[in-house]
Amino acid sequence: MRDMNLYGISGLHQYVDAENFGLILDNVNAKYNRAIWRQFASWGEPTDDREWKQGIKKTPILVRASVLGTHSGKPQRSTMGWEFYGGTLPQVGHGFNITKDDMIELRKAAKLRNVTFGEALTDSFIYNSDAMLGGVHNELSYMVMQAMSTGEIHDVAVDGARYDFKFQIPDENFLAPESGKEWYIWDTTGATPVLKANTNADVVEDILTFQKYLTDTLNLGVDHWKLSKDLLDKIVLHPSVVTAFKASKNYYNPSQVKVVRTDVLDWLHNDMKVWPFQEIDFKSRHEEDGKPVADAPAFDIHNMVAASRAYRPFEMKCMNSILIDRVKMGGLDPSTRYSFVEGRIAVRNSWQEDPILNVIDCELYAGPVFNNVHDYGIATVWKDYEG
Repeated sequence: MRDMNLYGISGLHQYVDAENFGLILDNVNAKYNRAIWRQFASWGEPTDDREWKQGIKKTPILVRASVLGTHSGKPQRSTMGWEFYGGTLPQVGHGFNITKDDMIELRKAAKLRNVTFGEALTDSFIYNSDAMLGGVHNELSYMVMQAMSTGEIHDVAVDGARYDFKFQIPDENFLAPESGKEWYIWDTTGATPVLKANTNADVVEDILTFQKYLTDTLNLGVDHWKLSKDLLDKIVLHPSVVTAFKASKNYYNPSQVKVVRTDVLDWLHNDMKVWPFQEIDFKSRHEEDGKPVADAPAFDIHNMVAASRAYRPFEMKCMNSILIDRVKMGGLDPSTRYSFVEGRIAVRNSWQEDPILNVIDCELYAGPVFNNVHDYGIATVWKDYEG
């Protein structure tokens, strides 16, 4: 049954008081506690610093202490282990309006449902707040996926402001097959370029080479691969993988071997000692002129990412909203409500009288930073057509 304490008899600020305004938003936001970005990043403490700082750790693994003689001096560790670089945190924003025309329709719907106009208006606010907060979490997920798969973030906001941020992952942590042995190549013999498997490639050999280089040469603590669903499909279906799988099951009559995806993956991991795959299947959209448009894949479909399962690779750096100080100052217009979802996403609900308009918008300054840019590897195994 609807909690009638949320509603009164006369804008939205009168139907919903300040406390319940925040309660509604928190309840709506709770469904995003499982947003995909939270698998890979945890919230950092909000600060007043708008700089998007990233630390570079010089030592990727622990250095052994020295064995000391009776009167030996203790060797000193370097204190210059961290450098910082940065940019400006991007501002993430989203919102919606409840217009006079919307209110007319809500009033009609309220009569049909035998509820008050205030209840219908509040239900509309709850429904649209879900989409608004979902949009914020979607943007955070998009940034995390992009950073994780490329070591960079490139995005264009709706208002056209572009921001770029490149994490200083060491050059030696970026890998690729030998020249000419990319896993998939473009056939340009026809009128339209066609992507096809490269018969010169050996996918399993390349992956094992990558793994050995990352752990034995670079001494990184990485133990699994993150990759897109698209790339995992390409690996399982690649002729070099299928041929090797069939030969391992029946060398003399490989044509008699049935290729099953789960069997191929089991063979890769258990027999060939390829690290486990974490499949990333994330899709998002943005709005252009009020219409949803599919985004380019956030997790780069050309790359495999080597990481550690021991910790989340990111912290979500964020800053305190200046609106927090505004609330502390007091003396707010009674037609305005403020709430801070998770103490970070600032939501403001205000009324405009002529023309009558209920405006709800939110803002957040936030962006992911790597916990350690050294303990990470990115392998680019095929490329887009560059003709």
